[in-house]
Amino acid sequence: MLLQLRIENLATIRELEVEFAAGFSILTGETGAGKSIMIDAILLVLGQRADPGMIRTGKEKAVVEAVFSITNNTVVEGEFNIRSELENAGISLEDELIIRCLISRKGRQKRFINGVSVTVDFLKRVGRQLINIHGQHDNQSLLQVTSHLEFLDGFGDLGPLRREVHVVFQTLQEAKKEQKILHKIFAERTDRVEKLREIIEDLSELNMRPAEESELRKEENRLNHVEKLSLILGQVLLQLQENDGSVLEQLELLRKLISEAEQFDPECAEIRSGIETALFQLEDSHRQLVQYSDKVEDDPTRLAWINERLSRIQHFERIYQLNNSADILDLLAESKQELISLEHLDENEQEISLKIELLSKELQELAERLSLLRHQAAQKMDKAIVAQLQQLGMLKACFETQIVTVSAKENGEAISSTGIDRVEFLLSVNPGQAMRSLVKVASGGELSRIMLALKTVMTTPASVDILIFDEIDAGISGGIAEIVGEKLHSLGAQHQTLCVTHLPQIAAFAEQHYLVSKHLEDSQTYTKIKELKTNNERVSALADLIGGQQITEHTLKLAHEMLHNFQSGNSGQSNIEGF
Repeated sequence: MLLQLRIENLATIRELEVEFAAGFSILTGETGAGKSIMIDAILLVLGQRADPGMIRTGKEKAVVEAVFSITNNTVVEGEFNIRSELENAGISLEDELIIRCLISRKGRQKRFINGVSVTVDFLKRVGRQLINIHGQHDNQSLLQVTSHLEFLDGFGDLGPLRREVHVVFQTLQEAKKEQKILHKIFAERTDRVEKLREIIEDLSELNMRPAEESELRKEENRLNHVEKLSLILGQVLLQLQENDGSVLEQLELLRKLISEAEQFDPECAEIRSGIETALFQLEDSHRQLVQYSDKVEDDPTRLAWINERLSRIQHFERIYQLNNSADILDLLAESKQELISLEHLDENEQEISLKIELLSKELQELAERLSLLRHQAAQKMDKAIVAQLQQLGMLKACFETQIVTVSAKENGEAISSTGIDRVEFLLSVNPGQAMRSLVKVASGGELSRIMLALKTVMTTPASVDILIFDEIDAGISGGIAEIVGEKLHSLGAQHQTLCVTHLPQIAAFAEQHYLVSKHLEDSQTYTKIKELKTNNERVSALADLIGGQQITEHTLKLAHEMLHNFQSGNSGQSNIEGF
């Protein structure tokens, strides 16, 4: 249930806070007072993107905050539990859910649930389970034949099965794409296999080792500079040990001298240890240098072989357009794997064909089951809608859901992601009139009543908690409006129901009446909202709806009678204070 709505700096609203109650509530007010702004604000907390132009002139940001009470088992279609979804998102929830939206003049928008920042998609998912908003554009959706299937599936609670059909259909399409690719590979397989075998033969014969090129480059560099390298090594050996006064000889002398000093001051032991360490390390280096020098010799034969080997490696890099020699090993491995795959292509094709066969059979069974349930649901829905339309003043109306079903057995390709049915609503409003497409025969007032009938028969205690009707009264008046009011009041017994209306016949049935008004202060326009809590206030508001600018005693009397009639018939549900 929507408990509270707070708005700051949105359009003509500077600051507004209103609390809502259970049951049926209505919002009234003169045209341009700001009733639509209230609906816009609610849409924002449901995830609709705001236009920065909605921010009040002179302000840099707008704020909309809504507080909801959440029942323990808010679940829609058995698949979306608000509590578990919020917990999974790291959002704590007790009894109240607070949605806050910030709109910046720069276009940035921030959304929070119980203080935790959320994405617009997540907010929309949560919002869809909280509020169902019906506006005039929804009436127009009835004029789109494609929407009729959605209404039928919604009435029959066929969403889960329809999603199964969609998932299997998509999986089947992917399998068919895979099969098409396989067929294309089949056509090119012979040439490709020959090419792969050539690559594998060449690169296998090359027998290249990992990092081989790098190692060969190092050896090539050494062999190309043997003379220079030998000269350098000889000079190092002379300086280390062979010359008089060599480094090792000098270090040995230093060690002896510091050892003598150590006899007079033990602190010299640390210095002596450092010299000995350097001496031992240089002696190790000298031994390594002698061993290495013995291996350094000119080897033209080896150098020629290395040059030939490197040239061959580079040859294959060029042929196969590879970046480096490491790619040669990758190409060899990939070619072997691809060849194995092509050699087993027949098996793969058999597997994908079997997969397509099984998926097609599963899709056919699911689509036929969905179609059967649609036909059953259509019969129930047609009867329920006709009963509602009769109560709404369309006494002779006939409503029929026409389902055209293709044969899945005869034409498997005719199955779509929604099944095998094409659905269209048919309507006849006068006796003797043939059933024709609702799209072609329904007037604006009839559309409003048909939509209300649909909403009534499709709304159950397990569906969303809050229903909002914006201008549901378009195209109706008089006694029909009174019946609409009764319907909305009945919906309020199961759901918190909020309606924006300009008809007094509907407003009289509300348990709570909110008046939206516009005021001018310091040359600026401000929108305010007030809950009318006394009968005097409600009678005055109803009289405004009845008489407009001219409020007469007769108008007030009529308004009082309308409110009295509602209270007398629903005294147990009304919480309006008496005169």
